[in-house]
Amino acid sequence: MADTPTADALIATAAAGWGYAESARVDGWHLRAADGFTHRANSAWPLGPLARPLPQAVAAVGEWYAQRALPALIQVAVGSELDVALVELGYGRADALALRQTARVADVLDTLLSVAPIGVKETFADEPTDDWLSLYRDGGVPPVARRVLGSGDTLRYATVYDADTGAPVAIGRAALITDPDTDHGRRWVGLSAVETAPLARRRGLAKLVIDALLEWADEQGATDAFLEVTPTNEPAVALYAALGFTTHHKYHCRVIG
Repeated sequence: MADTPTADALIATAAAGWGYAESARVDGWHLRAADGFTHRANSAWPLGPLARPLPQAVAAVGEWYAQRALPALIQVAVGSELDVALVELGYGRADALALRQTARVADVLDTLLSVAPIGVKETFADEPTDDWLSLYRDGGVPPVARRVLGSGDTLRYATVYDADTGAPVAIGRAALITDPDTDHGRRWVGLSAVETAPLARRRGLAKLVIDALLEWADEQGATDAFLEVTPTNEPAVALYAALGFTTHHKYHCRVIG
């Protein structure tokens, strides 16, 4: 089994699994913007060391987001050296706390061997379809969402339909990501946007979506999976725990300014 990645390494991996509308580089940091759609697409990802003192880098981050009338956010692992340093600079406010969780693809698939809900059909696409988007966040997303969600080299979108009504009842997204540390031989799949329509919950549809996406990822050579979940989403946290996902680290966004 490959060594457990550091929080910094997994942040870099996760960065490749979520899109944005525009970006810039500040030293080793990747700044992203997408008209405010999702924290992940509208924050600075520290993906490398800085070439200038931290206060100057933070000031440049703040200026870039101010030009776009967006809050300046820096994503950091909770309690990390950077997180502590930002607090010491006076940036104590944090937003968007989430758990970044991981599991071995083969282990999750073993757990899902008996998943076979009745009365649904599945479709798959390599970009978000209108039906898929109609269920994502209750369909209330801006046009830029299609661009953010569709960013990436190898993507898979699963949509589950009710066989009787034909309505989409569950969705999910997977992004295939190659670990830059090729010595470990690890290939990641990032799961996101796993959602079930309110009236279709408690039917095992989220498990069906995850199973389908991980079967595809396994065929593509993925060895490890990651996902992100808010700790207050108790049903999702319980589901992922039952599938074998464990929290690698917690992260949030320090608010600059």
